[in-house]
Amino acid sequence: FCRSGEVVTAVTRLSLRLAESGGWRGTRLALPDAGVWRDLLTPGREFTGGTAEVAELFADRPVALLVRG
Repeated sequence: FCRSGEVVTAVTRLSLRLAESGGWRGTRLALPDAGVWRDLLTPGREFTGGTAEVAELFADRPVALLVRG
């Protein structure tokens, strides 16, 4: 879910079942802008280049709240 191009909320379902079947396998989430995006729920985690590696995005929890940095 993207709000006004400034905030992106990403959530996954059934993450344990997904992990058992091989994980995200290089899946990337397209972001609205190629700038810097910071995850407010995981301090220090940033994504650049207009995409986020989903395995990294959900490495600690099944939800991420990204804001344009």
